Amino acid sequence: MYGAEKVVLTLLKELQGSQYAGILGCIREGESERPQIAAEAEKEGIPVQYFTMRRGLNLSGLQGIRKFVEDQGLGLVHSHGYKTNIFLSLLPGRSFNTVSTVHGWAKQSAGMKGKLYEFLDAVALKRMDRVIAVSKAVLEDLTRRGLKKDRIGLIYNGIHIDGDTPDFDPLSLRRKYGIQRDAFIIGAVGRLAKVKGHAHLIEAMPSILEEIPGCQLVIAGDGPLKGDLEAIIKRLGLIDNIKLLGYVGEIRALLEMIDLFILPSLSEGLPIVLLEAMVSEKPIVAANVGGVPEAIAGPELGILVPPANPQMITNAVISLFRDKERMERVGINAGHRVRDAFSAANMAKQYVDVYSHLQRKVV
Repeated sequence: MYGAEKVVLTLLKELQGSQYAGILGCIREGESERPQIAAEAEKEGIPVQYFTMRRGLNLSGLQGIRKFVEDQGLGLVHSHGYKTNIFLSLLPGRSFNTVSTVHGWAKQSAGMKGKLYEFLDAVALKRMDRVIAVSKAVLEDLTRRGLKKDRIGLIYNGIHIDGDTPDFDPLSLRRKYGIQRDAFIIGAVGRLAKVKGHAHLIEAMPSILEEIPGCQLVIAGDGPLKGDLEAIIKRLGLIDNIKLLGYVGEIRALLEMIDLFILPSLSEGLPIVLLEAMVSEKPIVAANVGGVPEAIAGPELGILVPPANPQMITNAVISLFRDKERMERVGINAGHRVRDAFSAANMAKQYVDVYSHLQRKVV
């Protein structure tokens, strides 16, 4: 349940009860597998259809998806991510429309395998009836890959605004993670992968600690770079000041515990966790990549820094720490910004417009 998964679930929840109430199609490798997004959807009363498919190209599995869609009389399949984009592009003469939401590519941060998938994804997207970019930056990436502008739409990710304040005691979380009640806490959230830039944030900590003794950095998320990041922490002698929390389900609660949020990514679309930090009214330091400056659209909403730059992260953190009034002000402003521009209801309305347009084309 990272950003893209949260967008899918949020959209499905918003569409319940409408003419476009959806079914979550969930690909899995084994009959007993129950991905977290499916479990969350079922809790919300959203129907889930599982497609059990082995890894790699599985033509019988693809035909199973096609048969289900056609047997149910579904007019549209909305995909998220390169795997389903590629799968749908391989179905000739399909009877249903296709929409894909592109949440962003790793680009320079991707390895050879990742770059191959991104190339295949770009080819597959050209066969979609409509492609949706989650930010202007992603839209520009798509046009550079050869997609025609008249086939691409822009819909910002949205989050549920009302009724989302977690009911918990922040001090209890500090006790849980072994953090002093008066410590200044910096928080980051994301998969432990190169594209998320956590190594550069960790490398900024020695300089931050010179100004803010006792400062704690907590990173929520899991991934392939966990061992590498642990090695950096150990090398820098920061075991007492940095905690890798693993996957954390209740991010809003974690955000309430921290004092400052940092997004050190090397590439992004429009990250949901950034919007969650904004609606939680946290002061933010974020890398100036992808759609981030479209959300942090000025210095009164947060501080943007160049990616992969520990010194600039340090300078931004210290600047905010020294100005408590500014910390509070930018947090409040960020909360207003999300409520005005990035609500789940507004996102769903725009997707309904896309679906309706495609339906009229069929008729």
